[in-house]
Amino acid sequence: MTRDLLDDLAAIAPGSTLDGLRALRPDIRTASAACEAAIFAAPSGLTKGERHAVALHVAALHECAELAEHHRHHAGTSPRLPAMLAHAEMLSLRPHAASPAALAKLALTPAEIIMLSQLIAYIAWQARALHGLKLLGGEALATLPAPPPPMGGTADFGFTADTLGWRAWVPVLDIAEATPEQEKVLDESHPKARTSDYYLALVQEPEVLHQRSKLFNTIMYGPRGAARAERELAAAAESRLNGCPYCLSVHAQRYVQLKGDPKLMQRLVDEGVGVAMDARSRAITNLAVTLSHTPATTGSAEIEALRELEMQDDEILDIIQSVAMFAWANRLMQTLGEPLRG
Repeated sequence: MTRDLLDDLAAIAPGSTLDGLRALRPDIRTASAACEAAIFAAPSGLTKGERHAVALHVAALHECAELAEHHRHHAGTSPRLPAMLAHAEMLSLRPHAASPAALAKLALTPAEIIMLSQLIAYIAWQARALHGLKLLGGEALATLPAPPPPMGGTADFGFTADTLGWRAWVPVLDIAEATPEQEKVLDESHPKARTSDYYLALVQEPEVLHQRSKLFNTIMYGPRGAARAERELAAAAESRLNGCPYCLSVHAQRYVQLKGDPKLMQRLVDEGVGVAMDARSRAITNLAVTLSHTPATTGSAEIEALRELEMQDDEILDIIQSVAMFAWANRLMQTLGEPLRG
């Protein structure tokens, strides 16, 4: 059975309760390990030393000591690394502050910008997934300072549940110049990927997009476990908190389509994550909000609140992994482009 870095960093012993929980979704372990390989071992304009140095910095920003130590001995240096680290800090702590000007300061090729963005956002996913696994395993984590306030949206029109477009700030792939590998990855990613700025940007690092899509799909759409609508609620709450109008609009709609409460979702869109809601939705939202912070502020209280509402640990793990996935998704949408009305 495939194990991934999270198993090692969380010290998950074979045959343990946590090992059994993760074994219920083996595709997540497989895709997680494949993402790790694609981001740190695949050919790229970023050197391996640069990639590990950025990962070390981002892990430290997330106060994830185990992850930082993993990258410490592989980190290198280069003249362009200071600009990458500054960008990594902005994207980790203030993703709503991303802009075309911030990308221009990097002086990287489009493919290098894609790899850097994927790397920063991937560590955000990993840090939250690890934090959640440790809590589920009964580890008592240190109490952290009060979290920062919610972030402002990256669109001048604010937040909406309406369907939005998205425009890239980086040059995207000309589909006429796509390699066979890129064409295959696009066709596997989304029915409209060949005409989507988002996919035409990300496919400039095709192996990372390929493996990330597998991870996203098995987390958000996998059978059993947490109800699909509850995963979408967590994704929408996190996107509202992180100031990502595009992700919020998509997952607010999916929540409602899956028979979630449309009035609750509209209040969340309009007013934020603190609106009144039923006890189970509140407990899910609290977990999403606290796990979204950098560093994460989720503690045993958020886990126990869900258990008291008869949510099983495999369902709670699904919510944790959904939130971790949107720490990744929000940061891609926010750093590489902007939402558009109409």
